[in-house]
Amino acid sequence: MEKHRGQIQEEYDLVMTNGDVIAVVEVKYKAHKNDLDKLDRKMRHFKKLFPIYQAFKQYGAIAAFHINDDAKEEALRRGYFVLQRSGDLIHTESSDHLTVL
Repeated sequence: MEKHRGQIQEEYDLVMTNGDVIAVVEVKYKAHKNDLDKLDRKMRHFKKLFPIYQAFKQYGAIAAFHINDDAKEEALRRGYFVLQRSGDLIHTESSDHLTVL
């Protein structure tokens, strides 16, 4: 999903909606801390680029086959979901303080 409005241009890997909730997921093969900064920016810009979702609760997540422990801890600290592979299964974690924008 790509969008350009004024000086803002973003590409979103995965966007999911349900009722009045929207989730923005940044997908990487191997996630690093700097990918979280990109996700922060994309989260800030989302409702500016898609004003139809202005009243929606917004959640963020990083999905990766591999994420190092530092990046994982930082993602959880920032209130993002962490989606990762665990063996042949997909494993999901979230912190107690999820960020709702």
